[in-house]
Amino acid sequence: MFENVVVELKETHSTVQKYSVTQIKTDTPGSMAAVDGGAAILWSNGIQSIGVVTAGYIIYNENHNITHHKIWSQEVLLHTEEIDIFRIKAELRAVTEAAEFCDCVLFDGALQDIPETKFKDIITGLENVTVMGVTKKTTLDTLHPGVPDTTSLDNPGIWYYRISPPAIKTPFRPLGDVFIARFHEHGPSFRVDIRGDHLFGRLAYFSKYLFCLGYPYPLMEIHRATTLRDKKEYYQAELQKTMVANGLETEYFSGVYHLEKEREEFHQVLDGLI
Repeated sequence: MFENVVVELKETHSTVQKYSVTQIKTDTPGSMAAVDGGAAILWSNGIQSIGVVTAGYIIYNENHNITHHKIWSQEVLLHTEEIDIFRIKAELRAVTEAAEFCDCVLFDGALQDIPETKFKDIITGLENVTVMGVTKKTTLDTLHPGVPDTTSLDNPGIWYYRISPPAIKTPFRPLGDVFIARFHEHGPSFRVDIRGDHLFGRLAYFSKYLFCLGYPYPLMEIHRATTLRDKKEYYQAELQKTMVANGLETEYFSGVYHLEKEREEFHQVLDGLI
């Protein structure tokens, strides 16, 4: 079973060639800001939805001490909008605020020209600040079709490789130079978008934390602070309390039930009919 598809996959991977990369000669101390956010839908009636968005930033100096730290949340009433648009807008606000205190800001994800967010206007409006987007997962296969660039580039050491702009076929145009890079010899490689100076040495400097070896730990810390996975129940309880206090108890439970039904996998519904 699966013999044909596995043979085809093996053939794809066996033809991957080696590429010449640029070595990162040394790690470079400096300050580093990291930005991230989270979003969750808490209630929906099928037409309107209520959600919550979190965002914030954390800044470390060259001695790995936190110098600035700010987290906030925002409740949103959605009609036809996507909640991720609100999240990105909140994250970009965090980028702008962090840029007031630090010349290098890390963004969790690619730097892309998403019109609804004014991403381009905000990023290009920052003066004397480098913004770098680090993407944990990438679908770029510019070097070998069918194989992620992070797999095609499996060179030893710490290095970076610039992706040719014409080769990048994504829904939104990149807002900087795009690279595949590895920041620790025992860590994975990532897609890195850079608007400004190519501060790979500074990324390597902040990528030695044992619990996320090769990944800039300021991004891990701000992710932990802004994720809603461990905070959703709190916001859900607050929404319930507020809706009940305003005479919308029936609507609250109806909306929660509707939302849970929407989240069910379609095949589970079919299984129940058989």
